[in-house]
Amino acid sequence: MESGAGAASTPRALPYFVASSQLLGLTVVAMTGAWLGLYRGGIAWEGALQFNVHPLCMVIGLVFLQGDALLVYRVFRNEAKRTTKVLHGLLHVFAFVIALVGLVAVFDYHKKEGYADLYSLHSWCGILVFALYFVQGRLQ
Repeated sequence: MESGAGAASTPRALPYFVASSQLLGLTVVAMTGAWLGLYRGGIAWEGALQFNVHPLCMVIGLVFLQGDALLVYRVFRNEAKRTTKVLHGLLHVFAFVIALVGLVAVFDYHKKEGYADLYSLHSWCGILVFALYFVQGRLQ
């Protein structure tokens, strides 16, 4: 009588779901980059294009890399726990740093252009999401 209490088994459909999520994530990153490049003039750290760094960094950090960090324990369930913890943590750190670059870009752009900061619901929700992401990372 086998109970399956030994090594964790991988659901049969998991590789397909992971491949689909990676394909979808890369598609979103590519579409955001294409939108910024083709319709918004590209990205740059100086000048009017500095604002365009913000959406690209947010998509890469808070959508793609954070999603990958969440999948690490499922995808690498048969690997050493220390290895998966390190990979999970590194992906979260990269996501945080890239999102922070996006925040710095938008605040710096507003400062250079003389715009007010935190004037919309979008900006307040974004700051709340970023703060909660940071606090959640510190509590683990």
